[in-house]
Amino acid sequence: MQNLFITNLHKKDLNHFTTDIGLFLRRKLDKPFKKACNIFTNANIIRVNGTTEMSDEDYYASLDLLQVTREYYPLLMGKKANNIVVERYPKLEKNESYIFVGNHTCPEDIETMLNIIDRNAYLILGSVETLKYDPEMYLSWLNGMIVFDILDDKMRKGLIPKMERVLRTNSILIFPEGSHNYHPSRLVNTLFDGPVNLALKTGKKIVPISLVRDDKNKVSYIDVCNAIDIRCLQVNVQDYFPRMDNNKKYRIKALSSYIRDKMATSVYHLIARHIEPLSRNDYEDIEAKFIENYVNDAFKKLKWRHDVFDAEYLIKKSDVEKEYEEIIETLGEVRLKNKVLKATKLNGRYWYCRKRDLEKENVVANMRKKFIEEVNYNGIS
Repeated sequence: MQNLFITNLHKKDLNHFTTDIGLFLRRKLDKPFKKACNIFTNANIIRVNGTTEMSDEDYYASLDLLQVTREYYPLLMGKKANNIVVERYPKLEKNESYIFVGNHTCPEDIETMLNIIDRNAYLILGSVETLKYDPEMYLSWLNGMIVFDILDDKMRKGLIPKMERVLRTNSILIFPEGSHNYHPSRLVNTLFDGPVNLALKTGKKIVPISLVRDDKNKVSYIDVCNAIDIRCLQVNVQDYFPRMDNNKKYRIKALSSYIRDKMATSVYHLIARHIEPLSRNDYEDIEAKFIENYVNDAFKKLKWRHDVFDAEYLIKKSDVEKEYEEIIETLGEVRLKNKVLKATKLNGRYWYCRKRDLEKENVVANMRKKFIEEVNYNGIS
């Protein structure tokens, strides 16, 4: 059954997706609303003190990367436990609005981040499927959200003016990775440039939020970086794109890469201190095991009804990544005679194996395969 009243929110134009009264009420009633949400989601929020005044660099330098035992925190146990450990939270201006930028790592990350942000932040949601069928979207609507179809070019272009309108008085929470990050080796995926473009246009500061989920023990660990004024940030484009000039396009991409690296550094320290290390020797195929885990987790918690995975798991790929994948796809298909292989020393098996790995890591294909299995066995329609 579809959600009532809110299913067409993504179709609302700039003047009708929210109201001035709605913005005002959400801003003024944020504290009691957050308390209600904490109760509704059974959130046990544990805030670690003493780090709010440090710079990001000083904070990371001060950390000991030894494992922090769970006994260090007053965690709740049980099936419905929802522990949120906020390692640090910056000192933000009381009546200012910000662009909160989160990493997208698990189905719980949206509600978890909204629970700990200290002011009203409209959720930027690129999933029409979630809007239509997830009952928790009523809470997101009460909080405030801007919904768009990520595959619709017109809606994507209309997103910036809507965010600008909200940012005049309220903050926003956006996930510029596009979809949940299920890549086997990237701490944070390549970011879309929307937050940087928005920050340059509005003058609002970006606040990166990084979350790592220990699902086994029902704990989310969060690190909130200091606010970043993009307009004052000096980056060397060649540090990120060695072959490119320092033009506007690649300066924006370099700024996005800087934000991404900041978040990846945060994720690394969270993992090092809170996630138990695994040994590859304990698994026949550790990557296959992780793929199985994220697919099963996504289907358990998100209840997919349609094949919308091209939109739900759309990620940004750089030109270098696209070129590399094209090379792998091409050389992975090459079949040369032994004489040619000896003469060229071209290792055909290497490229075949890399092509197989790319196919194995394809999140959309993995989700679609599981969906087809569910349709066949459980009759999803």
